[in-house]
Amino acid sequence: MRVWRDEDGAKFENSDVCFGREYKPDTDKVDIAKISIRGRFPDKGWGYLEESHEMAVILRGEGYALKKDGEQFDLKSGDVIYIEPMTKWCWGGDMDMIVVCGPAFQPEKHKLEEN
Repeated sequence: MRVWRDEDGAKFENSDVCFGREYKPDTDKVDIAKISIRGRFPDKGWGYLEESHEMAVILRGEGYALKKDGEQFDLKSGDVIYIEPMTKWCWGGDMDMIVVCGPAFQPEKHKLEEN
């Protein structure tokens, strides 16, 4: 068992509009992050995870997840979203969320596609 205080998380900034703190246990099976979105991320194109399943709980604000095929999921505080690996999509809006990845997020397996 382990407890992290807020400040124990590793700070990250994917862009000016996507930033937060990541918390990783001593396993590659799962991790969790507190993420803030303040616009569209990625700003152009689409992101996807090669292996990780991702679930997010919207804690504050409103926004959306937009799939490359045009399907949009409007999100507000209290909503939960699940995103399968290899789904090409983006975040947008002004919201704070908790995001869990399993297996744990690996930067080299997070890809960006321009179109």
